[in-house]
Amino acid sequence: MKKFFVLIILISFLSFCAIAQDKELFEFEKNIEKAVIETNIPFLQKAYSDDFRFKHGTGLVDSKTSWLKSVTGSKGQYITRVVDSVEVEIHDKIGITNGKITITRKTDAANRVYMIKYVRVYLKTKEQWELISHLTVKQINY
Repeated sequence: MKKFFVLIILISFLSFCAIAQDKELFEFEKNIEKAVIETNIPFLQKAYSDDFRFKHGTGLVDSKTSWLKSVTGSKGQYITRVVDSVEVEIHDKIGITNGKITITRKTDAANRVYMIKYVRVYLKTKEQWELISHLTVKQINY
């Protein structure tokens, strides 16, 4: 009976750790979107791996350098980037998320709203998570 309770406690602890990691990665993902809105390049420099690859719904592929240049050039244009419907998978030091982001962006004519569905891959380093890859799998323009 004692072994059973130890097993239950161990399973509960491992479940708690998994939930904590899922939440940590989800919060990190939301912080990336906030940093894009705020043009917080120092945060984004650390958040993206050096070999980061961003495949947009349009087919355009950005590297870390080209994406950060685009974010810098878009300063003040992103109004919102709302992340929702996110599923998180943790595999040791690899994190995978998929969800959607609804984006509102200023343009010369009017605000543009669109939604993307994505898959992202992260690597856990000693310091934090790093985004390795973003793949937009669907884009809907409103």
